[in-house]
Amino acid sequence: MSCVARGCNLSRMGFDPIVLAVPGYFVLMGLEGALNARKKLGLYALGDTLANLACGVYQQLLVTLLVLPLNAPYRLVYERLRATDWFAAHPGWAWAFAFVGADFFYYWFHRWSHENAVGWFSHVVHHQSERYNLSVALRQDAWQPLFSLWFFLPLALVGVPPAIFLSAYGVVIVYQFWIHTRLIDRLGVFEQVFNTPSHHRVHHGVDPQYLDKNYAGVFIVWDRWFGTFEPEGVAPTYGTIEALTSFNPAWAHWEYGAKLVDKIRAARSPLEALSVLWRGPGWMPGGAPSLNTQDDFRARQAQALYNVESPRRARIEALAVFALAMVATLAVLARKDHGADLRNLTLSLVAGWNLANASGLVEAKAWARASTRAGLGAMLLTLLVWAVGLGR
Repeated sequence: MSCVARGCNLSRMGFDPIVLAVPGYFVLMGLEGALNARKKLGLYALGDTLANLACGVYQQLLVTLLVLPLNAPYRLVYERLRATDWFAAHPGWAWAFAFVGADFFYYWFHRWSHENAVGWFSHVVHHQSERYNLSVALRQDAWQPLFSLWFFLPLALVGVPPAIFLSAYGVVIVYQFWIHTRLIDRLGVFEQVFNTPSHHRVHHGVDPQYLDKNYAGVFIVWDRWFGTFEPEGVAPTYGTIEALTSFNPAWAHWEYGAKLVDKIRAARSPLEALSVLWRGPGWMPGGAPSLNTQDDFRARQAQALYNVESPRRARIEALAVFALAMVATLAVLARKDHGADLRNLTLSLVAGWNLANASGLVEAKAWARASTRAGLGAMLLTLLVWAVGLGR
């Protein structure tokens, strides 16, 4: 008998690979970091790494707060429009189909997010780091789930149960962690079918021959079939054409949006203003030359990597503030089923505030110490209020 016929709670089927993989993420980052320190490879910088992790936390907080509306479109299509119950009755085949299907539609979302200005707003955060290491895999754009979810609705339409889709999609995401490293070279015949560090280094390069290439999640065959594949040649220059000179995770999420507003203001007509949103991120209104030219690349290549040599005390304080912000973050993630209730909302706000404060301490910003004192006070008060509330 099918799960649908038995009235099973599909939301409780399957597993969450992303949550299960978190300890492995940090073990592997630790190993890469240790090798980096021993061989002095220059792969990591404290401010950059904290920003990468903070951006990923921002995404997880937003996903937690919006868990119901983010899941609603897929569930609604599945419950009201699905073509068949066959997948619910055959979970093994359903999972395999969902895995390949999720990777296929991820390719198309990922391609759209690079070739459309609004899409780039939802994804640019992931590309802002000028370094390439495993922590970059966790640098995820908080806005991305709001835009990517629509690309996977065909799987709901054909009848893949929501929980099976979510676990398969989670594996697609977890797979991509290990490909964010410079320590693994070419992998021979494996690279004919699967995405690898070599392929993904190309994707993160701003070199003209590497732009808009290698969108794959797991299977590189999508790029080979759809004309977006490029093998790795010269070592890529990482980041974005217009480099983000900041380690602040909050600004990282708004910087490109501010650029879009400036572009819209420069438009010569309402139609041109709309064009800013649906054209590629390199297109400029008002007759201005497009970005991503050879001259833009040469200027970008000559630019030194952004970094700040902060005092040891500031680095220690930043790490402490970051760790305390993670306490509030974990308190939210532990209550994911509660969505955007008042407790999760207030804890998320103080966590996000203090993650930005940590970056301010690393960068020795004038506002950082006053904001940190206020932010820590707000976080401790919030944690205390809810702890007392739990005790009643």
